[in-house]
Amino acid sequence: MAAADYTSDGVISADPAYRSSVLEKVLEYRFLADLLAHLLTRSIDFDVLRGDVDLQGHDLVIEANGIVRHIQLKATVAGGKRSKVNVNTKLSSKPSGCVVWMRYHPETLEIGPFGWLGGLPGEPLPDLGTKLVRHSKGNAQGFKAERAGHRIVGRSRFTMVPDISGLAHLLFGTGKVDISAILNLQLRASAGAHIEVVLRSLCPEQLDWSNSVGIAHLIDGYELIQRAGLGTPSVFADQQLSRARETGFWSGDLPELWATLFLEHRRWRMSAPMEPGPDARNLLDRLCEQLQTALQRAGYLAS
Repeated sequence: MAAADYTSDGVISADPAYRSSVLEKVLEYRFLADLLAHLLTRSIDFDVLRGDVDLQGHDLVIEANGIVRHIQLKATVAGGKRSKVNVNTKLSSKPSGCVVWMRYHPETLEIGPFGWLGGLPGEPLPDLGTKLVRHSKGNAQGFKAERAGHRIVGRSRFTMVPDISGLAHLLFGTGKVDISAILNLQLRASAGAHIEVVLRSLCPEQLDWSNSVGIAHLIDGYELIQRAGLGTPSVFADQQLSRARETGFWSGDLPELWATLFLEHRRWRMSAPMEPGPDARNLLDRLCEQLQTALQRAGYLAS
């Protein structure tokens, strides 16, 4: 630390720029300590690379559980009103680039909860959109030029994760989340003790797209996907649809299929036109057929 970082009394300078850079590093160390402690106590090997500059869009590269993550860190004081962050577009070129937006407590510098923007382990960063960033300082005429290599990303794009355990699951697929238990909790909240009765009333003899809206909205697919650590619901839905188009079948067990049906109804409700064409309809009917079969196998419906 340079002498200029001290006052004449030997006290660390209160210069805002200096304190900001120190705080940034301390929060980075805190993040690493919490994350690596979580991995270490679960006997998960890891490797960490840190760069002196972030010209490539990431602050850290961490490998664990067979997944390499290029991570860009952001931080906001807990309770702060910041609603967007700037993200370097070079992060999109990395195999599993992601952004972690930490909340920190100014009195203790403890971190959490976390905002998460990224794909499933092994998947690339979701599309960052087209909203360009401008330089903070203008030229002699006051014009602020665009920073073409950066995008503004709003808080609504981030999935909120309460703790480092959930974040590690999103980053590296560590731990085991019982998504079936989460589904059962949702069903009991919406249908009470009479889940089977409610399901029978909502599920006709042959479930298809035209008669599936009731059963689709018996659950909250947004919450189910987020709490299960399966990433951002919109990204999950797009990945499910992409695989279904390639294979003709939808991926996942009962909870994933049910959440997918919920998300597809939300997608088409906001689409123009609002009704799927023949090819899309056939694929959605297949989703309903798979869901009905999964409900029967789980004992919710009679075969």
